[in-house]
Amino acid sequence: MKLKKETWRMLIAVNLLAFAIILDIVTNAIPGLNLSMPFGGKFFGISMLPLVLIGLLVGLKYGLLSGFIYALYNFGIDYIIYLETLRVTLESWTGIPWTFGMIVMLILFDYVIPFMAFGLSGLFKDGLKAKKKFVIAVLVVSAIRLVSSTISGVILWGSSIAYASEQVALGNETPNIATRIFAGVGDNLVLYSFGYNFIYIFTTSVIVIGIGLLIYKRLQMISESLEESN
Repeated sequence: MKLKKETWRMLIAVNLLAFAIILDIVTNAIPGLNLSMPFGGKFFGISMLPLVLIGLLVGLKYGLLSGFIYALYNFGIDYIIYLETLRVTLESWTGIPWTFGMIVMLILFDYVIPFMAFGLSGLFKDGLKAKKKFVIAVLVVSAIRLVSSTISGVILWGSSIAYASEQVALGNETPNIATRIFAGVGDNLVLYSFGYNFIYIFTTSVIVIGIGLLIYKRLQMISESLEESN
């Protein structure tokens, strides 16, 4: 019986993880849904909902493991498409070489911690028994993601936004939302990083909560049927 229970949990986690990846690929290809901040951060991270549901449905262990795998997927995609070009560009902008330690911190604070945070929804065992607890679960894991991304912005991306703002001041570049935030907080790097990351994490949280509440009864039924089968 224990094997059967664990097998069901694993299958649910695998399917929801696959669904999250498919949602990410699809939304990236749809104009409007693929909107993002200038230096990364998707406004409509719909794929975060399945990651939250893994923790809520099958627990913390599978939630964290799935979040870690999703982080590796995202890093792999970004590395193949963006990171090498980004590294060269940033080094030419700032004159600061991207060391191995910086790459490790990037993986940790921009990928592993933010996406594994969604697996922490597994700590909210009653998240699919009360709407309020579901909302709290999403807000808590989003807050952890925000903290990690803010730290990354301060440690890794400070020189980049300073350079971009300097180019705007010189008239070489057009202002964007990132440079406007930086100027609006008086070039305070901590406030800038918090504000920048808050925008897309907030919009993602709203859409995840909105969709989750729309299908909440169905999610409750799935959760109850899983409990009965176990």
